[in-house]
Formats: sequence, C-alpha cells, structure tokens
Amino acid sequence: MASSILFATCPPVLTQLVEPYATKIGLHSLPLHIHQVIFAFLLYHFIFFVVSPILSTIILPKTYRNFDKRTRVNWDVHIVSFFQSSFICALAIWAACNDPERDAWSKDEDAMLKRTFGYSRIQGAVQAYAEGYFIWDLVISAWHLDIFGLGFLAHAASAVIVFSLGFRPFVNYWASVFVLFEISSPFLNIHWFCDKTGKTGSYRQLVNGFFLLISFFCCRVIWGTWNSVLVFGDLLTLYKNPPLVLLSLDDDLIHPDPLETDEIVTHPFAGKNIPFWLIMAYLGSNITLNLLNYYWFGRMIQTVSSRFTKKDKPVKKEKEKSENTEVDADGKVWVEGTDVNVGTTVEVAKEKLKKRAVTRQAEGHAFLSSPP
Repeated sequence: MASSILFATCPPVLTQLVEPYATKIGLHSLPLHIHQVIFAFLLYHFIFFVVSPILSTIILPKTYRNFDKRTRVNWDVHIVSFFQSSFICALAIWAACNDPERDAWSKDEDAMLKRTFGYSRIQGAVQAYAEGYFIWDLVISAWHLDIFGLGFLAHAASAVIVFSLGFRPFVNYWASVFVLFEISSPFLNIHWFCDKTGKTGSYRQLVNGFFLLISFFCCRVIWGTWNSVLVFGDLLTLYKNPPLVLLSLDDDLIHPDPLETDEIVTHPFAGKNIPFWLIMAYLGSNITLNLLNYYWFGRMIQTVSSRFTKKDKPVKKEKEKSENTEVDADGKVWVEGTDVNVGTTVEVAKEKLKKRAVTRQAEGHAFLSSPP
C-alpha cells in the first residue's frame, strides 16, 4: 500500500505542463517525477514550520522556548534533516532490493550502458524525493543566509544541480547507492540534539557517538569511495568509447538480415555519449564530496572524543570570594564554574592594593576617633 503511494505515477495534467520546459533543458524523465519532487518540498516545509515547533514545544517546552532565533532555526532544520535522512535511506534500501529493472542492469551484457543511461521508475522516485529535499534546503539556506552562511548555500545548490542531472536520465542506477550516504545523518542529528538539551557527555551521547562514527566510516568513507571508483570506471570508459563504437559489430545494432525487411532496428543506446562538461560536473562534485567526507570523519572523531575526555581544571590561587564570584591571582573571574577573563594580573593586583589602602584608612580613622 505504502509503496503504491510513494511510487504512484504523475497526474497527466502535471506531466504535460512540465514536459515542454523539462525537454528544453534536457531533463527528459523529470515530468514523470515532478509530483514527487513537489510533494517532498512541501512536506519538509510543513515539518519545518508546523511539526517541529509543535512537537518541540510539547516534548521540551522550557528548552525550546528558551532558544534564541538562531538556535531555534537550527533545531527545526535538524528535525527536518533527521526525518528526511531516515525516510530516504529506508526508501533507498527498499528500492535497491525490490527493483527488478535495476537488478537486471548488473547482469545484462549492456550493463555499463544501462547503469549510465538507463531509467527505472523506482530509482527515479528515490532521486525525486532526494531532489525535493535539496531544493527545500537551498531555499532555507538562502532565506537564513545570515545563520548558515555561503558554505551551506553552495552545498545545497551543488546537490540540486547534481540530482537534477539525473533526470536526463543519467546514472539512474546509482541513485539509491549514493543516497545511502545519509545513513549516518540520523546519528549526527541526535548528537547535536544531545548538545542542545544538556546531555553532552552522557551515556546516551556516548552510545550514539559510537554508532555515528561506525555508520559514517562504513557508509561514506568505505561504501562511498568504492562506489565512486565504480561509477568513475563506467563514465570514463564510455567517454573514451561511445556506445556507437562499442556496439558497432553487435547484432543488436541492425536487423540480422537487413535484406528481408525495410526496418533497421537500432540499439536503444546507439549514438549516446557523455558530454565532457557532464563528466567534469559529476566527477568533480563526487570527488569533492568524498574529500569532505574524509575531512569530516577526522573532525568527527575529535568532536566526539572531546565530549568524553576529562579536562584538567585550572589551579585557583589566593581567591577572594564574594557572592557566587571568585577572583584568583591570574586575573580571572569564576562565576558559577565558568571562567571569563576580565582583566590582567596587574589590574587585579592594583584593585587589591586599593581595597587594602581603603581598609587601612578606615581602621586608622576608627582608631583615632574612638574614645580613650
């Protein structure tokens, strides 16, 4: 039931409306999936504006209401990211295991061609739901540019472009493969939620951190690198040897006995080639993403380990105590366990001398004015 809804065909009216524009820019399979792109985009907007604020207020009323604007926007974005990554990974795994067309591409004699130029309705749907999210991400990054910055905006724009190119169709086979990069994202979001709800360094965050590192390393570093090498091999081979050359002596190119019929049966991929700019755009973005994954994994290890590494507490010397405040000889104020620099050692020393002088003057005045 759920699969029939998720993979339902696009209403003909919507397909006909989009088709002329999609054909003009070379995205020939987009009209078949435009309804899924729009649905995903609107769904994530609904979660961001309605579901996240309501649920967060019910579950964590004090915490959520005390967030400033920046943290609240970040919180709602992480809620959307958590839902999207969980949904798209489950969908991609189901699609990889239940798509007979895709399964045949691995065994067919034209497997390389079909992995590159083939189209599957199920893989197209996976690609469409991911595309809807990245369009939403692009809109939010542009809207809150002051919060997320140009880096997030550029990342969202790149993702939209790369997933849009898949509607040529192009590397449709790999849609569910690279979407599985997102398997680590739910754990990453949980780690962030722990930090924002006072659970930093907790046992819960420790267990989640373990799964975060394992999933990130397996899915992005190992799985991602290996499949990138495979897709690189397909694309570079086809770029150097277009299908027309590869299949020039293949029986599928022409009818076995052309003299018996006027019909010439061409191979479905005959004449297909990959433009150089498309090679560079796809491989360039893929390499960049893999390099970022290696960098992020290193940073992730540092971040997770820092949550559970005990730091040596600074030694406090000659503290002057007042209400909830201690001033040590190093010139730092300790307010309820938080150290904040407020002046140099010289400034603190001068302040102490002034206090001592005032105290001595008061004592002397009291002595002189007291009765014998």
